[in-house]
Amino acid sequence: MLKKKAIAAVFCGMLLYVFTGVQSLHAVDAYVSSLYKQIDIAFLNKSDSELNTVLQDNQKDDNYYLLEMYIMKKIRRLIIDSEYRFAMQADLVVIDNNLDNTEAVEMYSVISSALETQEANERIIAEKKQAELARIEAEKEKQRVAADKEFKSFTTSSGDAVYISRKDEKYSSTFWSFKFGMLDGMFITDTSEDYMSFRYGISGDYTYEYSYDNLTIGVDLSAEGILIPIYNADDTILGSFVLAPKMGFNNISKHMFFRAGFASLFRINMGDETKLHENFYTPLLGIGFNHVMLGNATLSGNYDYYFGHFAYDDLISAMGGALNLSLPLADTEKIKLNFNIGLKDNILIKDSGIENRAGIVLAIGAENVTK
Repeated sequence: MLKKKAIAAVFCGMLLYVFTGVQSLHAVDAYVSSLYKQIDIAFLNKSDSELNTVLQDNQKDDNYYLLEMYIMKKIRRLIIDSEYRFAMQADLVVIDNNLDNTEAVEMYSVISSALETQEANERIIAEKKQAELARIEAEKEKQRVAADKEFKSFTTSSGDAVYISRKDEKYSSTFWSFKFGMLDGMFITDTSEDYMSFRYGISGDYTYEYSYDNLTIGVDLSAEGILIPIYNADDTILGSFVLAPKMGFNNISKHMFFRAGFASLFRINMGDETKLHENFYTPLLGIGFNHVMLGNATLSGNYDYYFGHFAYDDLISAMGGALNLSLPLADTEKIKLNFNIGLKDNILIKDSGIENRAGIVLAIGAENVTK
């Protein structure tokens, strides 16, 4: 009977010991788990100061090594995820609180090398991105400049440009212009006779063009009569006439034209004193340009080769050309008035010398508004 009581006492003691130990172990686990949660929050916030507080507050704790092991485990996870910056900060916190942690010391060099490589790669990527952004901005600027040249725009209240129509968009496919030269001053020289003369005349010019999508056809007409001698008369009246159909290819140039037609330089004798060339009739081939904007002014011109000189025994070559600058005076919805300053020249290269008929023209003109 006594033996049975002794066994029962021992058994009860053992149960009490096990129960007490389990309670103690459960209390330790709960305490460490709460610290783990603080560490998790520090890593979630990427806060080395919060992490340092956890370690400093528990340096004397018997379970401190568990905290270090848990932190090192999370640092290794950061390395796997290539989050080297906070991995290094967390590792430094471990080292600062325990210089004897060789794993943390060795880990620092690994993280440092990996971070250096990562930063170098990030710099390369950033430089490439910056270069690409610069290329895109340059392309945008190039497109903006091209758009500003080709399109009409207005600026919104926010400062953005809104493009509304092409600058070369026309209201009409037809263009015409007329100029009356109220002053056509011609300076005449002939090297074979050492002759010089200045004379006054009048002139008229007419241009017509019709534009298709890729083709423009038209005609240039001009005529002049040099009537009054101002200096060194020779009893002649001089004049010229040009009829030049033309064609331009808009996909090549919207300003350039090829000309082919007929020209004449005539001389009306009022006596027998002149040494100037007789009437000259010739086909012509040439090039011309029009609608070249210089600010508000418009520049036009042409050069023609008079290959009819082959029919005249005394001529070696012949050619003519003109330039005109048109300055706007006034305009309505349909008609534009302008003032014109022009230069023109006809050259006859003769066996005996060069005859040159150069002139300056001041003219009033009108043209239709096409855009």
